[in-house]
Amino acid sequence: MFGAASEFMAYEGFQLLTYDYDDIENPQKTLPRAVLTAIVVVIIVYILVALGTTMLIGADQVVQHQEVALAIAGQQALGTVGLVIATIAAAFSTGSAINSTLFAKARLSSTVAEDGELPAALSHRNKRGVPDRSVIALGAAAALLAAIGTLDMLVEAASLAFLFTFAVVCGLAFHQRAGMRAVTGFGAIAAALAAVALIVRLIQTDPPALLVLGFLVLIAVFGRPVLMRHVRKVEPGD
Repeated sequence: MFGAASEFMAYEGFQLLTYDYDDIENPQKTLPRAVLTAIVVVIIVYILVALGTTMLIGADQVVQHQEVALAIAGQQALGTVGLVIATIAAAFSTGSAINSTLFAKARLSSTVAEDGELPAALSHRNKRGVPDRSVIALGAAAALLAAIGTLDMLVEAASLAFLFTFAVVCGLAFHQRAGMRAVTGFGAIAAALAAVALIVRLIQTDPPALLVLGFLVLIAVFGRPVLMRHVRKVEPGD
């Protein structure tokens, strides 16, 4: 995919590493190096893939066939074999992205539940330490959204959610003087401006995606407190 939203999504996964902060050896040193190195590598690979695809099939074909441009490029380079390879690679890439996001967010949900901000059931971990109930719950919710929404809608809504999250986190870091304030302040402002720009674009091109995200926000803001009053929470000392 070569759309603006999908390009952003190509870089959103790095924050997932922070959810495993406690399991990383010497995280204060390892995490910044790993994230920055990975971002640079992804930028280089992304540029090379974009240039290679454009050289093989032309910019007009990339624009007309955004979702399958890589598959067409593979076919152009190696015929049917190239098409099959590109398709299989895309499937594995998508599966990897889904799994990493699902399991990282499940761990985050389990941690939040342990803090009493989500139902206690989501804090459950199996014998291997995997937050199994969180994985199942998030997987079911993701499957439902995938069934009722289009790919473009899900990507754009997710992009807006990530931008909002980044803006809030950077804003909190700036307020609490965590890290370099110039960096956190710039991050908060840039993410907020990007979120506003995406909202304007969604209003003009895809209002349903904005409505879906707004509905989910309402559930999180108003539905969660109601739910928490009727379910068991993890209490200190449990």
